[in-house]
Amino acid sequence: DSIKADLERLAKSDKVNGQGFLGHGTENHATMMWASAYLFGQFFPDARWINGWTSEQLKADMKERMRKTFRNAYQHGYTEYLSTAYEVIMNYPVAILLEFAEDPEMKSIAKAFLLYKWSLLSLNNFEGRMIAPYARMLGQEDYHPKEYSSFKVPTIIANWLYWGWGENTGSLRLSDFADQSPTSHVIYCALSGIEPDEAFLRLGNLETPFTGLSSASTFGEYGSGAPHMMMRKFFRNKDFAIGTGNFRWVPGGDYADHDTNPFNIIWKSGDRFNYINCAHPYWYADGDDPARTADTWNVGGVSPFMQTAHYENTAIVLFNIPDRDPWPGKPNAQKWSWRDGHAENLIKRGMLRYPASMDEKVEKDGWVFLREGETYIGIRPLKSYYEQSNLKGGGLEGFHVIKSDHAQTGFIFEVGTREKSGSFQAFQKKLLKNNVQVNWQKLTVDYTNTENHLIHIEYKPGLPVKEARVPAHLLRKGIKGLAESVPFVKINSVADISYEKWPMIKSPFINMSDGVLDINYQNRRIRVDWTSEYPVIK
Repeated sequence: DSIKADLERLAKSDKVNGQGFLGHGTENHATMMWASAYLFGQFFPDARWINGWTSEQLKADMKERMRKTFRNAYQHGYTEYLSTAYEVIMNYPVAILLEFAEDPEMKSIAKAFLLYKWSLLSLNNFEGRMIAPYARMLGQEDYHPKEYSSFKVPTIIANWLYWGWGENTGSLRLSDFADQSPTSHVIYCALSGIEPDEAFLRLGNLETPFTGLSSASTFGEYGSGAPHMMMRKFFRNKDFAIGTGNFRWVPGGDYADHDTNPFNIIWKSGDRFNYINCAHPYWYADGDDPARTADTWNVGGVSPFMQTAHYENTAIVLFNIPDRDPWPGKPNAQKWSWRDGHAENLIKRGMLRYPASMDEKVEKDGWVFLREGETYIGIRPLKSYYEQSNLKGGGLEGFHVIKSDHAQTGFIFEVGTREKSGSFQAFQKKLLKNNVQVNWQKLTVDYTNTENHLIHIEYKPGLPVKEARVPAHLLRKGIKGLAESVPFVKINSVADISYEKWPMIKSPFINMSDGVLDINYQNRRIRVDWTSEYPVIK
């Protein structure tokens, strides 16, 4: 009765101080609010809701909100998906809803949503880390955090729960859960009677090499975002993973465009950090806010002037940075202040960070070679560079930073292993012989990697705003299209598919397009067809 009385007065769209459960912010809020409100209506059928609804009306409204939002997600994804901060927060309320909802249609909506989300999570897991790119990076993943501000990324703990962390499982301490509210989301997942199908549990730790593609949209009311905002490509095997992406942009930025992690290389390691990131300091340039400086790494580092080509163990990143900020004053005063000091002279820099804990580093003939255990990484800066250590700031403790201060610059990355390349010295010799051709006038790079694959990238300069379907909240601001920062890429003389054709999910095991999700792994086959009003799951 006490809980019921408290809930009755909260059935309103007042978000001030969290006083209503019908109002919400972005989608992680929405799923918590809507899934809970539906169950409130079910558990308290005779409640007297303050907005005047009956419990049946409350349930019907929440069901329809989730139906149309999740159905839209089946068409073009959602920008918060795979967020290290919010993925688990979106999932656990729907797992609880699936467990306790009595309406078969509501159960099918919840199950279809989770099958999609578990597909993304299992494909994009490596040693508990999230394979980039992903949006809404509000803290960096940390195997051995000194303080649990890293629980701004509770999804890494959910990955531990579902897939295990390998040798790092032991670094999770029960005391880490004390007084850290985000950990409660993972506890809810653990207590839930709903868990991923065995196909996902196997895929989460699959060691067979494979490449995957996926796509995410912009923000939009009820999942009505513009498709193909983030075109992801990832490669995973038993020793390492590489995740890269190319992007379209809301002109001037949307709610959280700035905190995307666009690139990472991850490898097996028991160290605190086991990944490399690469970025250009566009959003965080001036340091007026001490948490948003040009050396801020722990909350993402995406830029409209960074484009990438990627094939399996090899990636090329190109930067082409103009003098002037194309979107002065946008999207709001706070975010403009992060970069307003460089509006007429953007920072000309491509940069990467790598952990100080690497076992070995060698610089030779323009290459930087790194070794961690039996995994080798070759990095070829395309113009002059310098390295900084012991820097202070967000995401700098435990890392070295390599910077190449040019308007046009870039890096080649190639990853090898003892199993494939032999010794670390043999790996270096092979890469030093590989052909690299750069044309700065045409903004092209051609690189033939150690396995004789030719990767070609042509940077497509300029950010024309293309006419495209955009969500209502952008139309109200006068935005009629998205800005594009997508290169022309060829792999072994075959052009990559265009962003318009980039799939929702494409992999050897899970595929998704046009509202249909197919999961086919070993003896498991699951198909979700959400082309009609409600999903059909077989």
